[in-house]
Amino acid sequence: MSSIYHHFGSLEHLFSRTQQAALERARCWCDAQLHLVSMVGGDMAAFPGFFATVVDEWANSQRQLAFAWREGQLLGARSVAQRQVSEGWTALWADFWQAAGEQFGLGSKRIVVERVFENESLLHMLRWERMLDRAGLDEFSRGLAAWLTGSKMPPAPWREAARSEAQRTMPELPQRDGTAVAVMEAATLVLEQQGVAGLTHRAVAAQAGLTLGVVLHKFRTKSELLAAAFEGVYLSNLGRAARETEAAQASGGDLSMLDLLARGIHRSVGKVGMEELTLAAARDPALQQFASQMRYLRGRSARGALEQIAGGKRRIGHLEAALFSSFASAQIRVHTGADHELAQRSIREELEVVSACVRNVESAEEDG
Repeated sequence: MSSIYHHFGSLEHLFSRTQQAALERARCWCDAQLHLVSMVGGDMAAFPGFFATVVDEWANSQRQLAFAWREGQLLGARSVAQRQVSEGWTALWADFWQAAGEQFGLGSKRIVVERVFENESLLHMLRWERMLDRAGLDEFSRGLAAWLTGSKMPPAPWREAARSEAQRTMPELPQRDGTAVAVMEAATLVLEQQGVAGLTHRAVAAQAGLTLGVVLHKFRTKSELLAAAFEGVYLSNLGRAARETEAAQASGGDLSMLDLLARGIHRSVGKVGMEELTLAAARDPALQQFASQMRYLRGRSARGALEQIAGGKRRIGHLEAALFSSFASAQIRVHTGADHELAQRSIREELEVVSACVRNVESAEEDG
């Protein structure tokens, strides 16, 4: 520890220097990928392959840098002093997708790709079944291209198979007594505030106002405590989705669906519990049980909203719902730390671009 202070002055300075070095390496990697785009001349037929390859290579071949990015995000979310680090990563990918978007002629739809990549590159760090994950990523990329070009949503048999398996293997939520619920809720709060490293039995006991012995009796291992935190985050997300649905029904048309979505997304800005769990599951094979659920059981609450955006004229499938889930999840992270009004306005404007993509797919299916 004394050596660290001698060379860097503080742990914060060490983190900052490490992040800057990772950013420089990432920038060089991004430049190499942009060179590949120039080889195909920006042909949109090449876009799905390019997007899928960038996600896969980043999450696997550049795994250390992928972790550095997400750790930088978490640092910025928890510390104003470290926010510049997080903003550096956001600027790096904004520049990358701006350049790629110009090559592919994406125009304003570039923001859709940037946001979807932000989330999909995180989820692809979760290693489950390599063949299913890679084939599903290809289908996901073709679905994104359908949004961008106004084409029909493609079939996604690999993702459907993965989704069915994720549902089959998802453990049933146990019945909790009052004490276990209190521990679970405390674990969720500790995870949000201190991350996985701070999620200890002692910290949870202090948060819950219980003795250490009681917490250990209910959840004996760190893995069990993490599972409880995952359950808490999952139930919190379900509750938030239910509240948004109720708000949409109660609004009576006073607020548009985009306004309601923007409000719900903005309320979630700064919440990092799911990101902490995702990184923990990406690192620890013992937490692999969560990988399939995180990757393939998302977007369930988005389907109804997207069908309203599409005017109720077509059925939204799981692939398109997952696309929107990725987009919205990225908005939550990217706008953390931004000015309140600016974040609200940016979220709403970005949702307008996505809604145009959804409506374009509708037109393509009607014409077909």
